[in-house]
Amino acid sequence: MTLNEYCYHILLSSTLGEKLTPPPCDIIDIPNLNLEVPIVPNREIKLAFSDQKSKIPRLEHFNQKTNRALAIHHFANHELMAMELFAWAILSFQEIGFEFRNDLFKTLKDEQRHLGMYVKRMNEMGVEFGDKPLNYIFWKFTPAMKTFETFTAIMSLSLEGANLDFATLYGKVFELHGDTESSKLMNIIYKEEIAHVKRGLKVVHHNKIDRESDWDYYSKKIQHPFTPRRAKGYFYFPHTREKVGFSQEFILNLGEYRDEFSNRKKEVIPEELKSWGIYSG
Repeated sequence: MTLNEYCYHILLSSTLGEKLTPPPCDIIDIPNLNLEVPIVPNREIKLAFSDQKSKIPRLEHFNQKTNRALAIHHFANHELMAMELFAWAILSFQEIGFEFRNDLFKTLKDEQRHLGMYVKRMNEMGVEFGDKPLNYIFWKFTPAMKTFETFTAIMSLSLEGANLDFATLYGKVFELHGDTESSKLMNIIYKEEIAHVKRGLKVVHHNKIDRESDWDYYSKKIQHPFTPRRAKGYFYFPHTREKVGFSQEFILNLGEYRDEFSNRKKEVIPEELKSWGIYSG
């Protein structure tokens, strides 16, 4: 099986079981510039895109197991979209070279495994994947992902970057409520997400012009209504970006960035975490 064939499998298979089928060990990459790339993934009805709003439960309600399970359901949806979009990117960007294509593939496999772990955990807590509507917010950004560089800015640096904050915050909140298994899961996600964002930063350093800052390069690759606000959680942990290797300028600019999306009703942040980060709204 070729890498392209496997990515078609991810996008065109309709069931969760098919999408979670791991790739063969002997997969080979044979780029082909004449492929037709699906615009949206195929999904069975239970996993279908929904415009119905389904918000993650608020932190102050995490004393209830069902709300913790629904939070995991929310994150699982992100992993499903991410897995599909990395398959979409591999099919879309045939010309980027084997090293970067392999980086995309490594991230795809991680997202696939994360999805499986989330589904297993929510099932243990009494929730099935698809019990709540699945938004398709990540897929809405594909018209802006016209190049590998813009895909990287949106997907790797922004959406996966924000997950560094979410995994840190929710892992700690799960722990505070005695949910050690969910907390351990978020810690696994966090550690592997660092590697994903590092791969995105590698693209920045490969492509930016001499003396151009990481922040300036990144800012040029995204366009409104997508803004840097998407690159962080509502509670921002600067130390997570230091682990990735971002410059202090990038970390500071991201922390200070505000826009019209910075207006959500404030969550009740646990006292133990307030000194770790910055409330971004």
